[in-house]
Amino acid sequence: QSGRRPFFYIYDAEAGKIDKIPGINGRSEKSLEKFSTSPDGSLIAFIGNDGYIIVIEAKSKMWVADLKMNGSVRALSFTPDGKFLLSSGSDGEVYRWDLRTKKCVDKFHNEDGTYTSFMSASSQFLAVGAESGVVNIYNDWNNSNYYYNNRNSMKRNPMKSIMNLHTSVDYMKFNTDGQILAFSSRREKDSLKLLHVPTQTVFSNWPTTKTPLSYVWSLDFSPGSKYMAIGNDKGKCLLYKLSHYQDGA
Repeated sequence: QSGRRPFFYIYDAEAGKIDKIPGINGRSEKSLEKFSTSPDGSLIAFIGNDGYIIVIEAKSKMWVADLKMNGSVRALSFTPDGKFLLSSGSDGEVYRWDLRTKKCVDKFHNEDGTYTSFMSASSQFLAVGAESGVVNIYNDWNNSNYYYNNRNSMKRNPMKSIMNLHTSVDYMKFNTDGQILAFSSRREKDSLKLLHVPTQTVFSNWPTTKTPLSYVWSLDFSPGSKYMAIGNDKGKCLLYKLSHYQDGA
């Protein structure tokens, strides 16, 4: 848990204990508000100042690495296997960091022309959201043969550009099997869409104009995708059941 302050909290659910971490040694950030956690919970990556990404170990709370981009950092996302960290920001370039070597192993320019505001990765696809509201879907980002053959190329074409949002993409999440991508903007009321990834189409039957979402601030899927939780500006957590995943959890 963090906010616009130079410290953060880690909640140990098993012990029922909250630890306040006063800051990160060697760093002078006044805000550790934005961060991403690795799938296994072992690493936390914070957005720092001047293009820096600060990686710490969650258990020991110790510094692991500083990763440096050219532009300012706006978005972070770990890959589902936890081996790589993806980052992007003010220059629109998408970086792929190998967490074993702590080096950038791939970089390409997102085809939008504005700042990157959020990213989400599945095992097969990468979704890059921009300040313009455009969501680009890439399907070659995790192909090792493509990556090694094109590692010197800054050009990468999205397989689909989704233009259903009119304001900045503030949150995105693939469900467990990567079949659904949920994306939203907190700057416009009821601004949430679901993309059926295999057909690259946005669901038209939900949400509707009568769905009481308000301003969406967060969202997530249950491990088996049976449920979808949406947090809004009214402090409510809205829980919806996805009928296609009735056998899940």
